Amino acid sequence: MESCGTGGAAPADCGRSPGGRGVKREPRPLSARQEAVMAVVRFWIIEHGHGPTIREIGARVGLSSTSCVAYQLRQLEERGLISRTGRGWSSCRLENPRPPRRGLRSR
Repeated sequence: MESCGTGGAAPADCGRSPGGRGVKREPRPLSARQEAVMAVVRFWIIEHGHGPTIREIGARVGLSSTSCVAYQLRQLEERGLISRTGRGWSSCRLENPRPPRRGLRSR
């Protein structure tokens, strides 16, 4: 059976500490499935000039359930990595994400 989620469901206030002090945590990294969906969307837009349909994404990442693909797309949209100009997912476009934060290593 397929699993749509990336783990357990996160509460709405997952960016805050349990004490409610408003301390922000680093965002969770993308799951392997989300990375695969992003790669398909990126490639498809480069090749075709528009976003793929949910079924096209599902066929390429190995998900037969369109609701699971839509779930992954919504997660990416909430993270600000993609956006839609219309109602359908084929109108999605890539957003310019913030570069990953990397610490400097001391020698």
